[in-house]
This record gives sequence, structure tokens and C-alpha cells, in this order.
Amino acid sequence: MKLKESYCRKGDSAMIDIKAQDFDKEVLECELPVFVCFTTSWCGHCFPTCLVADELLNRYEGRIKFVRIDKEKAPEISDEYSITIVPSIILFQDSQITKRLLGYQDKVALRDLLDALLAEVEAPINVLEEHDEEA
Repeated sequence: MKLKESYCRKGDSAMIDIKAQDFDKEVLECELPVFVCFTTSWCGHCFPTCLVADELLNRYEGRIKFVRIDKEKAPEISDEYSITIVPSIILFQDSQITKRLLGYQDKVALRDLLDALLAEVEAPINVLEEHDEEA
């Protein structure tokens, strides 16, 4: 599968830190599914959650976009999505929330969740590609 143009920061080794003014462009307008991790600087469980997400980046590069947003620096976004617990992870697809996770998430649980999301997202594409090859 080709990298889509909306995956702007190819080759980064860490999640993209975004600000409130970038949220629409980086998340809601993205063609890829987007993994959004809401954190704060004081959150003890945020750091390990972000490390796990960073480890998963290479596995899903070009298929899922990973971003991080500081809840306290983007209160309007945090309020809009009712972020009261950090870390909070929201998965978006086509600007819609597909899954919401609260608190620390381990690597296996996140990998299983992301694999399931991609299976749903990529299944129609694979069916179309197979149909095109037969024609």
C-alpha cells in the first residue's frame, strides 16, 4: 500500500506533537486512521504510553498516523472530546471517533486494536484491488 500524501511527516521516529490550531488538519482531515494520545507534562502513565506508541510507529508507518497533544495546552480540543483522564487515546477514521481508550495501554493491547482497525479499513481496498486484477 502506498504512503498517502496526508501522512506529512514520513520517517519520524516519534509521535507528532500537535497544537490545537493543527488538530483539524492533522487529525480530522487526514486520509489515514489517526491515533491521538492526549497527555500532560505531569502525567506518570503518559510517558510509558507514549513509549509504547513510539514502538508501534514503524509497524504502522504509512497506514496509521500517530499524534500527541498536550491536554493543558489545548483546552478547547480537550473539552470538545471530553478528555478528563490522561493518558486518553482516541482513534479517528474519516474524522470520526472509532475507539476511545483511557489510561495506560500496553503494547499487545494497542497492537491488537490497531490491527483490527486496519483490517476494517483495508478490507474494502483489498477487495477492490483483487477485483481490478481480475478485470
